[in-house]
Amino acid sequence: MMQLWLWRFRQGARALGVAGLAGGVLLLLALGLLVFQVWPLQQQVIAQQQEIEQLRVAAQTRTADVPVVTDPLVALPSNHTAAPALGQLETLARAQGFELIRGQYSVVPIGGAALSRWQLILPIEADYPALRAFAATALEQMPNLTLDEIKFERERIEDTNLQAELRFSLFVGAAS
Repeated sequence: MMQLWLWRFRQGARALGVAGLAGGVLLLLALGLLVFQVWPLQQQVIAQQQEIEQLRVAAQTRTADVPVVTDPLVALPSNHTAAPALGQLETLARAQGFELIRGQYSVVPIGGAALSRWQLILPIEADYPALRAFAATALEQMPNLTLDEIKFERERIEDTNLQAELRFSLFVGAAS
């Protein structure tokens, strides 16, 4: 029986010739690529498109939940809430393992707007990860706070603590 199949294969190969056999081998390779490469990639593309659509829907529902503020100045805290904001900065510093021992504070009214700008200069001595975490957390939790400047100084290269000066601006509504 096996010899019969072998004889038929040889006869078919002779009838096809070299070009026909090469075409058959290429056809088998193409089918292999289709099954083992293309179809799995198509499944991944479909899964990613579904994930993108889910993220779009989630983003649309989030933007629908955000209240529309016609005047962003109304959302700023009034002038008398600057002290709690400074207290919040001190709490954030303690959470990172250092104290805000001293600082320079000045209030500058902004002309043409019902705003005041508190300029804060905070000298800090701490390690770099703590300073970075403090600044990032403060900016994340206090939307009316901006970081204007950071100065770093290290006396010796092997020191882990930095002497830094952070300059923040805290925007609050002007006193009525």
